[in-house]
Amino acid sequence: KNMATFQVPQFIDQKPKIVGPLTLVQFFYLAVAAAISFASFYIFNLFLWFLVTAIVGVVGIAFAFGKVNGQEMIKVAQAALGYVLKPRVYTWQRATSNTSFSTNDVYEVKEMRKNMGFQQKLKTIVLNVTTSKSSSGKNIRDNKNMAGYETATFATGEKRKVKRVDFNE
Repeated sequence: KNMATFQVPQFIDQKPKIVGPLTLVQFFYLAVAAAISFASFYIFNLFLWFLVTAIVGVVGIAFAFGKVNGQEMIKVAQAALGYVLKPRVYTWQRATSNTSFSTNDVYEVKEMRKNMGFQQKLKTIVLNVTTSKSSSGKNIRDNKNMAGYETATFATGEKRKVKRVDFNE
């Protein structure tokens, strides 16, 4: 007998519901917002209390339930703060140093290259060959045998050879 096959979902990341339909973290965000609102009721007048409650409530709900591109709001806020607070290096405004080289340095480099051992020269050649982009014979052979195949570009930028199937025929 043939048994039916089912695809079983894997790597499901669900946090346990602790307080009703809320996770502990969601409950914490909402509880902090409620506590701030409660404290501001006794500190501010009615208009300011309502304003603070509205702002804190929206922020609490956003942190509890909001996601941006699949990321939780706390991670987005941490990334935003990190971006604002960390120093940036602008490579197009790079500071130039007044370093000068003498012709003796060029001769020293040439002497070092002459004295470089065979193993080091071979390692340099291997590094250049393995890291350079050149068409290999394998790619050419594959293209000849790939009649009916096309190159598909995925959303990730990856390119693969796929067989073309026309359903209209």
